[in-house]
Amino acid sequence: MTEKLFHGNPTSKGIAIAPAFVLAQVVDIAETNVTASPAEEKERLQQALATAHTEIHQLHEKALQRLGKEKAAIFEAHEMFLSDPTLLQQVDTAIEQGESAPKAWQAAFEQQAALLETLNDPIFSARAVDLRDVGQRVLRILTRRSTDVNEPDQPSIIVAENLTPSQTILLPKELTLGFCTVQGNQTSHVAILARGLGIPAVVGMPAAFLDAVHTGDAMLLDGKAGLVYLDPSAETLARYRAAMERDRVEQEASRRAGQQPAQTPDGRTIEIGANLGGNGRVEAEQAVQLGAEGVGLLRTEFLYMQRDTPPDEAEQVEAYRPYLEVMAGRPIIFRTVDIGGDKPLPYLRLPAEANPFLGKRGIRLSLANPDLFVTQLKAILRAGANSTGIKIMFPMVAALDEVRAAKKYLAEARQALEKQGLPYAQDVEVGIMVEIPAAAVLADVLAPEIDFFSIGTNDLSQYTMAADRTHPEIGKMADAMHPAVLRLIQQVVIAAHAAGIWVGICGELAGDALAAPLLLGLGVDELSMAPPSIPAVKAQIRQWRYEDAQKISTEVLKLSEPEEVRRYLRSLPQSKQG
Repeated sequence: MTEKLFHGNPTSKGIAIAPAFVLAQVVDIAETNVTASPAEEKERLQQALATAHTEIHQLHEKALQRLGKEKAAIFEAHEMFLSDPTLLQQVDTAIEQGESAPKAWQAAFEQQAALLETLNDPIFSARAVDLRDVGQRVLRILTRRSTDVNEPDQPSIIVAENLTPSQTILLPKELTLGFCTVQGNQTSHVAILARGLGIPAVVGMPAAFLDAVHTGDAMLLDGKAGLVYLDPSAETLARYRAAMERDRVEQEASRRAGQQPAQTPDGRTIEIGANLGGNGRVEAEQAVQLGAEGVGLLRTEFLYMQRDTPPDEAEQVEAYRPYLEVMAGRPIIFRTVDIGGDKPLPYLRLPAEANPFLGKRGIRLSLANPDLFVTQLKAILRAGANSTGIKIMFPMVAALDEVRAAKKYLAEARQALEKQGLPYAQDVEVGIMVEIPAAAVLADVLAPEIDFFSIGTNDLSQYTMAADRTHPEIGKMADAMHPAVLRLIQQVVIAAHAAGIWVGICGELAGDALAAPLLLGLGVDELSMAPPSIPAVKAQIRQWRYEDAQKISTEVLKLSEPEEVRRYLRSLPQSKQG
């Protein structure tokens, strides 16, 4: 066959050469027959919504483990659709007028999605895709059809008219070499997820492309240039395979460079850790291979989700041990469980909260459930009995009394293990997450009580700007590059160093190589990030003298908008070693 070249929008860089796998676009149609009373149809809907909530929450946890908090927020927004009052009122009204639950639900979500599409805005178009994703999930539950994604049985490039976030995250990574869709743009959620997964992608393909491609067709995708070849010629394949080999060599060099310390030419060293949680030995080994010098954030909540009873002490000990074994004495920061109203746990019977991000979560929830809290603290101490570098961190701290109360429970956990004659970790450092502005403002008061601060820039940005980062219109205001957030970081560093303790950052900002000289200049001592970001951040820190980075931070803090900050950082020379 003759080579055919198609042009789309470059979305996620990289090259993929593999057979095409055309993903079937399944749209369930609701039945119209009504065999139950309106009250029974409403109950049927409520049960489906609850099941969908559980399924979407599982997707959120999967995305959290693979992609980090910022990109996983896509699925937090999906959960919000399930309780949208306008949508639910429309469905209830239709059911009362004699419609079946599936028919009423389908009509309501399709009407709202169509309305979003008429706004002709990429953000609202993405929201329409999300709404249909959630809508189809509930509809399939109502009609008892499978919600599984059909998937390839060999490494393939996934081709579709459109890909929903849930389809994207459920596709097996080892068999998914690329994405190619007709719909979508560079800001669509499939694009965001593809970049997070490190999978080449091209979106916005011409409609004729779907008519030309079939499952099994030879295909080449260039995610950087936005090019897709069907039945590529030998010459094209040779050219791209040479490019792939060059990329492989560069990546290997980057991995080797990642094993070197993040030390400036004038001798300041920044410790680089990895954000982990949920995939045990496999993710810990990947982090070490990419240059992690420890675990700057171990999200322990993966043990608490999707179950009917809380994990007991022994189960937690076994779950933590693989991380300790792989890290082999490198520091590990165990963040105590960070759950709350937005992450429902059946066994805690948490009441629904109007605004769960401002409710009982993080350390507040732990202090309200001391048995759960002490059990976890005992498990961490026991797991680290034969290790060094064990650190415990409390999330969502806002006040001094919370720190003191948490430390009392830690002392209680130690005393309990002493009485039982069980070995446990000694000389454990205790720290807190700074993600509430109150903690940043009170850093000088909190610092004498602890051994370190770790700044969670995702939530700190959200709370500082009073902007829900999942909101389609104002979410972009929750920007860690905002000078208001950067000034809080500076305030925390100054207070910490005055008290003789260290400061880390474990939010998304830590893994942004563009921000590395700025954070270095602010005096941050440790950065923790998704493992793939480690080599680039280390390389960037090695390019800058500390004294020059300090000058950068001074200039940045004079600016007033996040885009000004980015423009300034992009304008800097690639390095400044003297």
